[in-house]
Amino acid sequence: SSASGDFQGGFSDFFEQVFGQAGHGSRQGYSRQHFARRGEDIELTLAIFLEDAFRGESRAISYEVPGFDERGHLVRQQRTLKVKIPAGVTEGERIRLRGQGAPGIGDAPAGDLYLQIRFAPHPLYLVEGADLSITVPIAPWEAALGCKLTVPTLDGSISLTVPANSQNGRRMRVRGKGLGAGDKRGDLYAVLRVTMPASASEKAQALWRQLSAEAAYDPRANWGKTA
Repeated sequence: SSASGDFQGGFSDFFEQVFGQAGHGSRQGYSRQHFARRGEDIELTLAIFLEDAFRGESRAISYEVPGFDERGHLVRQQRTLKVKIPAGVTEGERIRLRGQGAPGIGDAPAGDLYLQIRFAPHPLYLVEGADLSITVPIAPWEAALGCKLTVPTLDGSISLTVPANSQNGRRMRVRGKGLGAGDKRGDLYAVLRVTMPASASEKAQALWRQLSAEAAYDPRANWGKTA
């Protein structure tokens, strides 16, 4: 995989930031100035999957740094590194790799490389800081009567008990099943979504009519009224 970065103004401007105006010619252009300067830091964005953030994985990244060819001219050099992503990393967190930025001038050290973590979109989870949310579809009768559901998490499935008379959109908190590690781990929120079957048999429709007659419930009784 690769990381992406933005050297403001393009690569030629980045050279100028790193080596100064004299560096546009050759190595001799700046060596006569007899000075040393630490290399510039480089900041890249690294997109990862939630599973990688949770478990901690190694990823190969490729990026460009300024360097010199055999004639002493400034060139772009491709660099590839294998990076260990710490388990429990969160969105926006920065990973520092010492000495992996732009090379220094003279005997000065190289700059550092910073990787800013971004999460790729996930088919199940939404990220809310260190917390996660997942939409859980349930049938109307499950919401009315209560039920037990199996809900997937990043470290295996769990059993979730839905109380009777649960409303659509109810958020049920599962502690310690979000992102992060140890006592800093976030929570998982299961968001109930009541869904109707696409079709119903005549018998099922008769049962709905019977329920309508027995329930004596008007969901719009106070709708549109002001206090």
